[in-house]
Amino acid sequence: MAATRLATCALAVVALGGCGEDPVQVEFQVIEEVEFAASLGIDLAMFTELPSGLYIQDVVVGTGDAAEVGDQVVVGYAGYLTDGSTFGAGSFPFELGSTDQAIVGFHDGVRGMQVGGERRVIIPTELGYGAQGLPGLIPPGWILIFDLTLDQVS
Repeated sequence: MAATRLATCALAVVALGGCGEDPVQVEFQVIEEVEFAASLGIDLAMFTELPSGLYIQDVVVGTGDAAEVGDQVVVGYAGYLTDGSTFGAGSFPFELGSTDQAIVGFHDGVRGMQVGGERRVIIPTELGYGAQGLPGLIPPGWILIFDLTLDQVS
């Protein structure tokens, strides 16, 4: 009997990360259900939902080259959480489509923008940092909002 309990506990340690502990359930925010901070001024009716679940709103349509997969781009960004807090801002050079350089939702949000354009992007957690979040910066399961400007395509 003791051996059976020990084996069961060992399986629980492997499966749950500890004996007698419940698995940590991460509740993913849902774009259509979350209450965005008023300071963000988000009206989902003004956005286009892409098949991936990403929401985009072109604030200013650029007049320069359009960003395509494989292009080197420079993007200005400000990142927000649904509670209105900022988690980052700056300029980010990367290869569009090389997902080892940025989250999938960021790539999808930039694709098709034209130089000089400004776009607001709402990234579902599945295209962001998912259940793990980004420790100390982005809580697990949270939606990300980015204000983007496409500064350069080469």
